[in-house]
Amino acid sequence: MNKTKRNKLIIFPILLILGFFLFYKFMTYDRNYTWSKEYSFEVENALENLDFEFQKSEKINTENIKLPNEKWIKLKIQKLLNKVDLMNYGTEFGEKITLNSTKSEQLLICKGWCLSDHLIGIEIEHKNIDVETLKKIKQRFENQFPNYKLIWTEL
Repeated sequence: MNKTKRNKLIIFPILLILGFFLFYKFMTYDRNYTWSKEYSFEVENALENLDFEFQKSEKINTENIKLPNEKWIKLKIQKLLNKVDLMNYGTEFGEKITLNSTKSEQLLICKGWCLSDHLIGIEIEHKNIDVETLKKIKQRFENQFPNYKLIWTEL
């Protein structure tokens, strides 16, 4: 066997293993996230000194929460890796926080997707909020949750 062919037979499996390792690392690594138990406090902090007050918090099905496509695909792959025992996926649940304006008919519904003890995704639904107020609210949420791609939905 010549030297070039032998080198290819050695390098190809090494590259394949390295590629799998990098793929696995990418699919199982996430940025620093907020603790799920702190989610409601963080939402309240984002709206501090604004015209909103906490109405209720309730558990919801994660199927009712929109996530960025990248995060959704990553979770599907992580679930698959969990099925073949290559990682521990954990327990997922959703939490919905409803906030009403004290002076008008404005409504905010914050939906958090939690995986074990971490908040991994946030969708915020809004209704009857003027452009300037919504801009201020978005800025506050982006500052409060800097490691998230927030999904904003108008009701």
